[in-house]
This record gives sequence, structure tokens and C-alpha cells, in this order.
Amino acid sequence: MIRLVRAELTKLATTRLVYGLATAMAAFAALIVAATAIGVEGAPPLSAYSFPAFVAAPTKLLAGAALLLGILGMAGEFRHQTVTQTFLVTPDRGRVVAAKLVAYPLAAIALALATLAVTAAVAAGWLAAKGIGPSLLDARLALPLGHVLLEAVLAAGLCALVGVGVAALVRNQVAALVGVLVWVLVVEGLLMSLLNAPSLGKWLPSAAAAALTNQPGAHLSRLGGALLLAGYALALAVAGTRLVVRRDIT
Repeated sequence: MIRLVRAELTKLATTRLVYGLATAMAAFAALIVAATAIGVEGAPPLSAYSFPAFVAAPTKLLAGAALLLGILGMAGEFRHQTVTQTFLVTPDRGRVVAAKLVAYPLAAIALALATLAVTAAVAAGWLAAKGIGPSLLDARLALPLGHVLLEAVLAAGLCALVGVGVAALVRNQVAALVGVLVWVLVVEGLLMSLLNAPSLGKWLPSAAAAALTNQPGAHLSRLGGALLLAGYALALAVAGTRLVVRRDIT
């Protein structure tokens, strides 16, 4: 199993996908920091304790990038027909999918940490230009930063797991991407409207991710969101693996 995970990570490292995402995330992180630093009228003045908020700014974006990475990584095998060769080398399809379910969350976590490092560097530079020097030795600063890192890692890993599971179920890359967008932007809203149950919204997948990334709104707690998103990810992973094992790949 370790060899399969290593092979998946090596395969990912030889493609432009992860590097393109990393570059895009770094650029967006810098833009988000700049936008947050400029702020709006009436916003509290900058201080050393603004640093965790700067670092946390791209967390939502990172969750979406991790979801995209998982979908493209799994569905790309079917799109480019490399899945046939993969299954010929490793006939145990369940192990192949399991390796992807490990490799892509790991890659997403690495992407998240790299992006947060860029964000922290840009934010520290901006604050330094304003004569503000945040100290990681300050517990009031270090503790929120630790929470930000933990939330970003969990969100990235779980969203990548969801992406692999969705792609394993759908197999078609475009259909998986469009399906996720339609679900988040249309279906969840329709469900709440048809069922006339606003409280239902916090139990849906996007709300679970929103709770984990600390977005505004009536959500579950961070722990509740993490557990719920993990449940969705596990269900999709199990269902997707079973379908890949049973279905013909042609």
C-alpha cells in the first residue's frame, strides 16, 4: 500500500496540475492579504493580533482547491485513459483507489501548508511595513495561529477526500466538476426551500466545510463540521471505491 501511495504522489509530482494550483493559490493568497489589509471603513486598526486573521483569509479558497485537486486526480485517470494501464499494473482496484484516497489528501494538505506559509510571509511583510512585528512567542497570537493551521489542514484533507470520492462515483471529469458546482450553488438551496427547513442547511456538505473554515453563518461548531464532513467524505469514498471495483472501465 505504501508503494502505491508513493507511486500516486510521484505521478502527481510529474504533472502540471499541482504546480499550477500552488501558483494560483499563492497569487490569490497575496491578493486576499492585500484586500484584507486595505479593509473597509470602520474596520478595527491593524495590530500584531491581526496576523492570524490574515493567515486564515485563504482557508475557504484552499478547501475549494483541495476539492478540485481530488476530482481532477481521480477523474483524470478516466479522462486520459491511464486508468487501464494503472489497473493492469495493479489489478486490485480497491487498493488503487485507496492509494488515491490517501495520496490526494496528503497533497492537498501540503498545498494548504505551502499557501499558508506564503500568506504568512506576505502578511508579516505588510505588518512590518506598518511598524508592527507579530511575535509567535505571544500565546495570544500563537494559539489562534495553531487553530488556523489545524482548520486548514482538516479542511484541505477532507475536501480532497470528498473530491476523490465524487470522481470515483461519476468518473467523468467535467460531469464531476459541474455536478459539485450545481450541488453547492443550486441543489442545496432548493432542498432548503422545498423542505422549508432552514435548520437543515447546517447539515449539508457545504455547510460542514463552512463550519470548519469558520465562515460567517449559522453552522455547526468546528468540531461538528469536521466530523460531519468526514462522514460525507467516508461515505463517498466507500461508495466510489465499490463502483470502481465493480464497473467496467471501458
